[in-house]
Amino acid sequence: MFHVRRRCRRRGFTLAELMAVVAIVAVMGAIAMATLSGAGNGQNAAGLARSLEFAMMGARAAAISDGFVRRIHCNLQTSGSWCSLDKATTAGAAPTAWTTESTVRANSHATVWAVTASTDVTAQTPAQASGDRYVYVKTDGSVGDATNSTTGATFYVSDSGGTNTANRYKVYVYSATGMPRLVNQW
Repeated sequence: MFHVRRRCRRRGFTLAELMAVVAIVAVMGAIAMATLSGAGNGQNAAGLARSLEFAMMGARAAAISDGFVRRIHCNLQTSGSWCSLDKATTAGAAPTAWTTESTVRANSHATVWAVTASTDVTAQTPAQASGDRYVYVKTDGSVGDATNSTTGATFYVSDSGGTNTANRYKVYVYSATGMPRLVNQW
């Protein structure tokens, strides 16, 4: 019997074909990353603004209910800014020592741009601030820049660069009532 020899051809991909596919996938991934990289900035800034609004509401409710002055202490930086909710260690109008109850931290895509000692209901563009800012919530629910004043406050939140106006949020707090309001413009 005669056996016919067949030449077997192996099936698969060549190295050049695999490298071409990897290069195409890498280019498509780079395009997708560039397109989507800025999409999270607005969400991060909005989340930070909501967190500050909730911290302010919580500080007001706690100060009214237990009779201890609260303050929002913001450490403003171009990146890595944070705000803490502090409680006075003694009841009364002029506390000297504080304990931290909670902290709101900005991530790398959002920052607390500025904090002013007034209720800014109009659209302003403040200069980016640095350093520590304090907003005090008194036991009657009113808000001021010191424990004996009633001025209100405004927190300005932005994406890390502050250049995209769509990613700017403002939490302004009414002086007499201490009620915050979040708006998406400044």
